[in-house]
Formats: sequence, C-alpha cells, structure tokens
Amino acid sequence: MTPGIPDRDPDLDLVIALQRGDDLALDRLMERHQNAIYGFIYRHLLDDADARELTQEVFVHVYFGVAKFRPHAKFATWLYRIALNLCRDHVRSRRARQAAVTDSLSTGRPDGGMRERELVAGGRSPVEAAIIKEKLKALERGLAALPHKLRTVLVMTTLEQRSHQECAELLKTTPKAVEKRLHTARRFLSQWMARAGFIFLLVGWVS
Repeated sequence: MTPGIPDRDPDLDLVIALQRGDDLALDRLMERHQNAIYGFIYRHLLDDADARELTQEVFVHVYFGVAKFRPHAKFATWLYRIALNLCRDHVRSRRARQAAVTDSLSTGRPDGGMRERELVAGGRSPVEAAIIKEKLKALERGLAALPHKLRTVLVMTTLEQRSHQECAELLKTTPKAVEKRLHTARRFLSQWMARAGFIFLLVGWVS
C-alpha cells in the first residue's frame, strides 16, 4: 500500500458489475462474505435459525439496494452495516426470542460449542469441566441480558477482534463512545458473573 493512498476495495469490480445487472456478481459476493456475515449475525443474536434467515436477508438488501451504493467506504463496511441494522430491527421486534441462547459462545460457532467431553479431552478433570460448563452458561445468560448496543460493542471487539475505530465506523459513532460502551459492558458482565459465583475474565472467556 502506498503511504497516504487507501487500498482499493477488492469488492468494487463485483459491485459495479452487479449495479450493471450482472446477477452472477451477487453470487461471487456471497461466496466471499456469506460465512463471515453469518458469524457476525449469529454472535449478535445467539440463534442459529435467526442468523441464517437474516444472512439471506442481508444479501436481498444488497441486491435491491446496490444501485444506491457509493464507494465512499468499502463494500464490506456497507455490508456489515446492513447486517447490524437488521440485527437491531430483529431485537426490537422479537425480544421474546432473545432467551433462546445456545451453548456455542465459548468457541464462537453454532455447531455445539464447548461440550463437557471436549473440556475433558483438553486435559481437565470431569469436575473442572462441569465447573467451566456452568460458568459458560452463566456468561451466556449475562450476554443475553446485556442491552443490545452494549453487547454489539462487546461482540465486535472481543469475538470479531475489530478495532475501536472500525466499530465506530460501523456504528456511526466515535471510538471514545465505543470505549465507553465496552467498559460498561465489561462491568455489567463482571457483576453478573460475581453474582453467579464466578470471576469474569474477558480474555479467553474462561478462567
């Protein structure tokens, strides 16, 4: 990258092709981004079926809204902003479904999470594995109880490994606001875990 000159958006050619009516360009964009968008949505909603449904909806929005896209920001930033807005709408309209939290947060994947047999296989005793499993369940309940804007920042910075600047761009706020929300989210979870009888350490999720 030349100093002072931003990288060219790797998706731009496909976006332009889609704007010109090449529907195959949408397939290529989905191949590039679908799994990452699914993971992003899943970590926000903690529900596999909802994440799959909203992932498809993201690309429906892309198809019908691509004519409005302007390359002031990268396509991926626009794509994640669509996903984030859909997550917010979903949370507002279906709050009752927030209780359906899966056991997969420990690994960030929806295909089973950290089961007791995996913990034991990792060198921990059955007693240690059971304690960790209970701790993970308490952590999941705490995350589900977080206000959505706090959980969003926590997920982005911790599970998605995004910088404060990138989070701020997606959320249309400032890095300082991101830092403040993250601090509040950590404090909430620490208090939640303390009430459940556990010490909460953000790094690694399990201590």
